[in-house]
Amino acid sequence: MHVDSSNERSNDAGRLDPAAVRRRFLDALNRQDLTEAEACVVPTRYRENCDVNWADAKTSVQTIWKGLPDLHVKLHDLATGPDFAIARGTVSGTALGRLYGAPATKHHYEASYFDYVRLDQGRIVERVQQADILGQMRQLYGRVLGVAGVSAMLLRQHPPDHPTQSA
Repeated sequence: MHVDSSNERSNDAGRLDPAAVRRRFLDALNRQDLTEAEACVVPTRYRENCDVNWADAKTSVQTIWKGLPDLHVKLHDLATGPDFAIARGTVSGTALGRLYGAPATKHHYEASYFDYVRLDQGRIVERVQQADILGQMRQLYGRVLGVAGVSAMLLRQHPPDHPTQSA
């Protein structure tokens, strides 16, 4: 396993190198350039957090950019193998628009995250990411409302099943 904590930008010569692909993808997202980000993935095979395809991932990040137009992900550490990269860093932004249904607060936040990507022939086919959403919500909306915001976000993503009542 190779560990790399530098923040150098990747170039075309590194397209098959997992570290370079991961950096290129992150740089594209930080510039809000989905065309460049898509060049790093296999859109027909891409899965994020098990069940989100590339089209839905793009829609999701565009929605987040509306709420956090200055969203920025900073890479602190990167470990790679022949077909994967694991990253650790911080994500930050300012709530200038609606986010997860909540109004803009104009509060800034910074939270930790980790991210795993699996590549096939130098392009991302799987991504698992985990950010400190509770910390983000508490910084943006306060302690009580932050917890309520996370709960509301989770319910919107996975509405509870309501058993039908039989007569």
